[in-house]
Amino acid sequence: MESFITIVIWAALIQGLLLGVIFIASKKYGSFANKLLGFFLLSFVFGALTDLLSMRELWGYSLEGYFTLPEVKLLFPVLFLHFVLEKVGKSSSYALYLKIHYFLAFSIIGITLINILLLLFSGNSLLDLLGWEFLDHFFMAQQYYAFILTVTVFAIAIRETLNYRNLIRNEYTDMALLNINWLWQCIFAIAPIILLWGAELLRIILGGTGQSDLTILAYLFIAIFNYFVSYKAFTQQTLFDGSGDTFNTLKDNAPTSHKVSTAIDPEICGKIKSKMETNEYYLDQDLTLHSFAKEIQISARTISSCINQNLGMNFNEWVNNHRVDKCLVIIEADTKNQLSIEGIGFDAGFKSRSAMYEAFKKKLGHSPGHFR
Repeated sequence: MESFITIVIWAALIQGLLLGVIFIASKKYGSFANKLLGFFLLSFVFGALTDLLSMRELWGYSLEGYFTLPEVKLLFPVLFLHFVLEKVGKSSSYALYLKIHYFLAFSIIGITLINILLLLFSGNSLLDLLGWEFLDHFFMAQQYYAFILTVTVFAIAIRETLNYRNLIRNEYTDMALLNINWLWQCIFAIAPIILLWGAELLRIILGGTGQSDLTILAYLFIAIFNYFVSYKAFTQQTLFDGSGDTFNTLKDNAPTSHKVSTAIDPEICGKIKSKMETNEYYLDQDLTLHSFAKEIQISARTISSCINQNLGMNFNEWVNNHRVDKCLVIIEADTKNQLSIEGIGFDAGFKSRSAMYEAFKKKLGHSPGHFR
């Protein structure tokens, strides 16, 4: 069983290495977010190699001591957070935070270079100059800091993705087209790794020594994560296509706040509702708040405020409620059941099956098939 796990881990590491190189080097898939993901995968691969390789020395240089190989654990959380923030368009808000931790991460990596230079020019290593006890405390301190940073990054990633989801609910009518679910999966896929890492550090704090099975288990989950990213890379265009990133489509538009508290003229709200119902703009599968605002010559902010305050819902829910009502009309008229559920949804303005089912469940508590 152990040999099987080892094979799975090494196969995933090779796959992660190849995928990371593709993300970084390929011009076709060379978006900045993809490059960040590529470096994140490579840092994972390198971290695994330093822990799993059985080599003790290379050309007389020890590979076992503290900082004899580059320590990359601080890079894990920084690159991952930067990738998520880039996807949701919030990198600029955390620019200083990212810069500080990139500096810390590369400073820790640079200690290995100092160690090599010392050996080359003086014949002494950091261990000779500083002693084992000091290096041990320093090494473990940065391990604990890397773990705390990872937990913090996990929380920030969840918060910013939630904020982004709330924002786009007030802009787009088909959440499924934004493929945001895979980003959630990507975030939560690292949760078992964090838990196992924390358990291993706790074991060390309580007096444990050496490398336990928790480390191997953690790398098994890293292997699963690599397989997951590889799968998503080839099934999600926004992940693997550098030509455009759906998650950044809002960056060129002024953000529409759903918290505007100024009172809206009831006549304007009535006009907005009337325009939607009379002209059936909801039948446009690519309808967005801004395209609707352009059609009826009313500002997106005013439309958003009217829907939020007067109707108690967001643009996404409002438009999809109209589409659900249209589906019911089509279903009632289709007495011979000649139309498929997907066809009915398509005719009502839904662009994806998942969006239609979600809207039906939210508004009526049943799937479209229930009303057939």
